[in-house]
Amino acid sequence: MESATKWVIFLVAFDDPEMEPQVLVERLPADEDEQLAAFMRGGHVLEIRPGSYTEAEIEMCRKELEKNCLR
Repeated sequence: MESATKWVIFLVAFDDPEMEPQVLVERLPADEDEQLAAFMRGGHVLEIRPGSYTEAEIEMCRKELEKNCLR
């Protein structure tokens, strides 16, 4: 079933200084629109990875993107 999914890593950031920007990850069905999914969560897609990635692997990807985006 994992092959029918994908991981979407997205940035959620607002112009409000009280809200911390976040890099989040979510597993979606392969046929779901990742741009719309990120938009509905208030975010912007940074990267899409195959559903075959483990949670540990995708967390490493998320942390690396977070480090690069939120310097």
